[in-house]
Amino acid sequence: MKNLLRPREMTKQAKLGYEGYAIALEVVDIHKSYGKIKAVNGISFKVNPGEVYGLIGPNGAGKTTTLKIIVGLLKPDKGTVKIYGYDILREREKALKLVGYIPENPSVFQYLTIQEFLEFIGSVRGVNQSELQDKVNYYLELFNLHDKRNNLLGSLSRGMLQKVLAIAAFIVKPKLLVMDEPMAGMDPESQYVFKKEVLRMVKEEKVAAIISSHLLYLVEQICDRIGIIHKGKIILEGTINQIREHIKEKTLEEIYLKIIK
Repeated sequence: MKNLLRPREMTKQAKLGYEGYAIALEVVDIHKSYGKIKAVNGISFKVNPGEVYGLIGPNGAGKTTTLKIIVGLLKPDKGTVKIYGYDILREREKALKLVGYIPENPSVFQYLTIQEFLEFIGSVRGVNQSELQDKVNYYLELFNLHDKRNNLLGSLSRGMLQKVLAIAAFIVKPKLLVMDEPMAGMDPESQYVFKKEVLRMVKEEKVAAIISSHLLYLVEQICDRIGIIHKGKIILEGTINQIREHIKEKTLEEIYLKIIK
């Protein structure tokens, strides 16, 4: 992997986050195979508090597998993942209580209403009841779902369901926000609201965020650093400007196509 950030620059970027940790997410040499297929082949990177890290690459490159390992849905064959110092395998409960996760392919309780689902998520994660109701009401209003709170999840469109899953990730007050194609199906207004809220959490609350998306304009707009993943490895990492200068192309789309080819 070619890391375009020099050590001094990486130190300057680090900000103290939850319980004083300068590193929110640390992924070290993770590997994952499905039979003979090597999905992830030695990926390592770090994400700081108050930073958005973008993970981009073609279909099958290993992005979703990497994110599922980070949130504990898959166990790596080798390597370690630490969330604010907690090892995801040895200290699973402590690590995952800090995470908000928006999956690529949602699987939800079809016969719960939006209100019931959000209250269930909040109560499982230990959010204070009065605070939970305030947050649910706020986000339902923000995403224009206030009049649909009694609709069943099974009746929702893909875009509406993505908004509900985004709200579920936001209300638990995450210290690390993990997002896999989070805006799939969202209308333009909801995409704008989503981006604005993610950036607010990152900048004001020093939340660390990692996002995987094929929407390269989104990655270019909100990410502080990106890692380009190909065939299970990160082949280039740095800020957008550093990568632009290195590859000698103007847009992230042009950079991406040149690197992958």
